[in-house]
Amino acid sequence: MAIFFCLMAVLGVIALEDQQESIAVPVDGAFSIQGKSASNSQAVYELINKICAEKGVTVYKPVVNKIGQLNYLDMSQPNNKKRYLKTSVIGMYYTSGRLSSTDFDSLKNLDLQIFYKKLPWFLAGFTQFDGSLRIILTISLYMILFVCLLVSESRRLKERVIWRSLGKPIIRFISDCCLPLGVYLCLILGLEVVYIYFRGGGMYTYSSQTFLAILLTNLFIFQVIEMLILFLAYLMIKLEQPVEIIKNKLKGGSLFLIWLGMIAALIFVSGKVLKETSSTQQRLKEQLVNLKPWHQVKTWQKLEPIGIDPIAQEGEVTDYRASEKIYSEILATVRDKAFLYLDDSGAYVPEGAIDGGFTAELKRDGVSQPEVNRRLVYINQIGVNLENTVNQTVYQAVKGKVATICLPERYQKAQDSVLNTVLREQFIATSVNKEDIAVQVIPNGQKLFYFNESGENQKPLNMISRLASRASDTDVVLVVLDLKLLSEEKNWDFATNVVNNGLFSPEAVGEIAALSHKSDFAINPVTPYQAVVLKIQSLKHQLDLANVLQNMIFAILFISVYQYAMTLMSMKQSEFVKRIILGRSKLMMLTVSLSSLFLVVVASVSLTVAMTGRLELLYLIIVLALITGIASIKSCLQMSRRYTEILKGDVA
Repeated sequence: MAIFFCLMAVLGVIALEDQQESIAVPVDGAFSIQGKSASNSQAVYELINKICAEKGVTVYKPVVNKIGQLNYLDMSQPNNKKRYLKTSVIGMYYTSGRLSSTDFDSLKNLDLQIFYKKLPWFLAGFTQFDGSLRIILTISLYMILFVCLLVSESRRLKERVIWRSLGKPIIRFISDCCLPLGVYLCLILGLEVVYIYFRGGGMYTYSSQTFLAILLTNLFIFQVIEMLILFLAYLMIKLEQPVEIIKNKLKGGSLFLIWLGMIAALIFVSGKVLKETSSTQQRLKEQLVNLKPWHQVKTWQKLEPIGIDPIAQEGEVTDYRASEKIYSEILATVRDKAFLYLDDSGAYVPEGAIDGGFTAELKRDGVSQPEVNRRLVYINQIGVNLENTVNQTVYQAVKGKVATICLPERYQKAQDSVLNTVLREQFIATSVNKEDIAVQVIPNGQKLFYFNESGENQKPLNMISRLASRASDTDVVLVVLDLKLLSEEKNWDFATNVVNNGLFSPEAVGEIAALSHKSDFAINPVTPYQAVVLKIQSLKHQLDLANVLQNMIFAILFISVYQYAMTLMSMKQSEFVKRIILGRSKLMMLTVSLSSLFLVVVASVSLTVAMTGRLELLYLIIVLALITGIASIKSCLQMSRRYTEILKGDVA
């Protein structure tokens, strides 16, 4: 079982690698600084360094350079001081070591808001259960462990009965409970040390603590399985006649019932693994197709702005004029740079939502066909060029127009409704009118890629937003916005939307980072391409594991059926020999004895095929029948050579 525990640990490492947060330094906590302080930046940084030196904590500050690259500066290193002093103290910080919220009291006294948390490593024990296929794989492995332990324990029943006859307990606490626990604890210690040395980056890092959580979770599950096996052993001894067990004449009704249940479970699990493997293969194929457009923007980043929006204080009215100015400045800074902006329309009632008179309101505004707006998407001009590159589409913006509606032929009759929607959503309370908006009818079937790293077209649609759940679409009503003209309208809502939802080139990120140093806010750039690649890596790992596990399940299933038949024949051999001497048919006796196995196999396979649709599982009936036949022939040959010993009861 030690080998199996190490195997589960390795699988835990793979799951951890697939889902590790993209923080390039070994950390176990994080805090953010917001607000405005009367002290200068250098004084605040010195105070942070003082706190960390007293607590023995390493702090990393993310800093974006001029070309948009994100670096994590170790603030304890003197050569990094010059770089982070040029940046605002507002923003995120990552820590390696032990801190508490009270350690930041001196910073709070400077009128700064500090938000600190330890990264939730203790929840990572369930990482190996993340995703439908990974859940099935993990459960299947534990089921295999259960089967192996059950078979092993069935061979010890005679030993436990003898213990009981000698006045000793059936279950020995030390050897059956404490010894395995001690072995697992030693393994945990050894595996954790190895991981810390080679992969963890230190004892207190998030990665090391996460791996420890996985090991402890496995320990708990292993102990539960061990206890369940011991309980079943106790139950079987109680249900069987001890004398028969000692004489090797165990009828084994309870044992075989559990055994048949496990065979049925293995058949069902093999079907689920096949089904989920097929589904995951399709997802992987889709993800690999979706990866091609991402190659065009592999270095582009999304932003997580910090310190722009004011924090509402109790009893105070929040003034958003400063944040409005910053958002407008960001939009003005990047309007000539490469970035992608996508947003969908909200001028319709989502399916399943309550109307509340919204449709009637839209029709009063001239939106006569709001259902078409479910497919209406706004994009900037650079985004259109990018879409045409990756999809070979024909989207074009009309020069001099603040917006261009690319309307598929199938929606021509909804032109006026779409035009009124665009005016209502984007240009209300502005000087823009219908003459400033162009309408182009385009051929049906044009594709639009959403650059949504979490989007999969196999998923059900998000009730609120298509962009939140889809990777791509065809026949989208695309509205191309000229942001140079829009910025003159000083639309703060639009600027906010661009900053929070846009995908920016390294050049644009660098410009925003430079602006943040002047305007006292911070940005936390995130590279979506990394998330896409990580998802593909995870799917590949799961498929590789699924293929190995599928073979393991079939192997265990075949061995279980073979051992079931052999064990059954062994326990009934005395009865069989007597009936053979009396002239009974061997074939008839074997058929009757193995009828329960045949019924369970046929019923389980049929039910699994009906539930999963995997018709190839029907071959299992033939394969398992052949295995049962081989076991029966071998048992008959053994009985024919040892009639005398069997009748005397000398054969175990």
